[in-house]
Amino acid sequence: MLKAELLRAEFVRKNSWCRANPERLTVWVERGSVEVAGNDAAFMYRYTLHVLATDFSGQLDDLMLPLLGWLKSNQPDLLLNPDKNRLIEFDADIINDELADILLKVPLWERVIVQRNEDGLIAEHKAERPPRIFGGPWDVVFVGDVGMGGRDE
Repeated sequence: MLKAELLRAEFVRKNSWCRANPERLTVWVERGSVEVAGNDAAFMYRYTLHVLATDFSGQLDDLMLPLLGWLKSNQPDLLLNPDKNRLIEFDADIINDELADILLKVPLWERVIVQRNEDGLIAEHKAERPPRIFGGPWDVVFVGDVGMGGRDE
């Protein structure tokens, strides 16, 4: 699953604690499913991505802001839809005054287009469509963030 790898890389890139402690940042998938609709050669992965920062010494905001910025480019419908973004969850196990284990739970989906070439079948993960409405506060706050395509969007 491409988005799991991309989100982990985003945390390491945008958060100094994650960059200094990558071994304490664990990412895994739970409750995955495959959805096939229509007659086209495509399907969708749906899953809950778990991101666990153990012995985290920062604030919850230090993890939430990179997540929200990443969602703006990679899962904008989740960020901009109140009914969907309420599904983003977190748990915190407070260890002491300085450390906590923080678990983020993020429902994600990935569209996959299947094609055939001379070597066989190829699965191409497609970036999410940008929202119909451009501009606004999220665009101002997260200007220049990178999406799935590896370029500024």
